[in-house]
Amino acid sequence: MKVYGLTGAPGCGKSTVLKEFSNLGCHTLDADALCASLHNSPGGLFHAKLSERWGKKVLNPDGTTDRKEVAKIVFSDPEELKWLENELYPAITELAKKHFCSLPEDTVSVFEVPLLFERKWNIGLSGTIAVWCTPEIQMHRLVERGWSRKEALERCNAQFPAEKKMELADFCIINNGSLETVREQCNILIREVFSAG
Repeated sequence: MKVYGLTGAPGCGKSTVLKEFSNLGCHTLDADALCASLHNSPGGLFHAKLSERWGKKVLNPDGTTDRKEVAKIVFSDPEELKWLENELYPAITELAKKHFCSLPEDTVSVFEVPLLFERKWNIGLSGTIAVWCTPEIQMHRLVERGWSRKEALERCNAQFPAEKKMELADFCIINNGSLETVREQCNILIREVFSAG
């Protein structure tokens, strides 16, 4: 089985690239979706730990995580962010392992992980891909999401810069222009890398 890790800084377009790989026939998995499944499954150990750490204010009335409240806490305090990541990532790792083990052996998968290099999830993968765009385009996209510039900078500063991710990756997709340009870059990787060997 081949699993390629996909990453990039906030606003660079990881989700757009992941969708294109899916449209082109690759199996895809999103670590953020696995994370969301943990946040949206009330009553478990994870939510007990959240409320023990930060109180009931971080839980919605239905027992799911109030992710906006958690974001306020963790993106203004590096120690709290580190604590949350240490709770989340082992759980996400287990979910991902179970998922990939359930697939046929000849499956080619693209696994989107925002903190691929920061958490050393690149170890053991078939290869890594970083999505990059200019800082101006990146900030424009983040502000369009409804984040303030301060919120956008806080989230960007919680990860490696886009340039560093590009340097660490085996391959890079430039996402400054059209969707067609992104699709062609994905196609090149599928033809010349994923299909090799």
